Amino acid sequence: MVDLVESLRAVDGAEARVIAHLGSLDFTVEYVRDDLESRYSDRDLESAYRLIMANQVTGDEFKQLIDESFEAQTLFFENVVVFVLPSARYEAIFASFDWTEPFPVLDLIDAADRS
Repeated sequence: MVDLVESLRAVDGAEARVIAHLGSLDFTVEYVRDDLESRYSDRDLESAYRLIMANQVTGDEFKQLIDESFEAQTLFFENVVVFVLPSARYEAIFASFDWTEPFPVLDLIDAADRS
C-alpha cells in the first residue's frame, strides 16, 4: 500500500488530499495532507466509507452489464477530484486530489495500475 500511496502522490499536477484503503468491513487512512487532518472527524470518514462502499456494490453489478473492466470511478467536485480504484471484490482505494487544470486523470489511473 505504501508503494501505491507514493506512486499516486508522485504524479505531476495532482496534489493529494486523502488516500485510504477501503476493505469490505472497514477502512484505513493511509495518507492525509497536513492541512486537512483536523477537517475530517472519525464520524465523517466512517460516513464517507459507508457511502462509497454502497456505491461499489452497484459499480460491480454495472461492470457486468457493460462487460468491461472497471478501472476507476471518478467524481469531480468544484475543487476536488476523487478516484475510487477497485482492487478486489468490495475493496478499493480512495484517493482525493485538489482539482487544478489541466488534471492528469489518465496518469493517476496508470500510476495505480503499476502499483
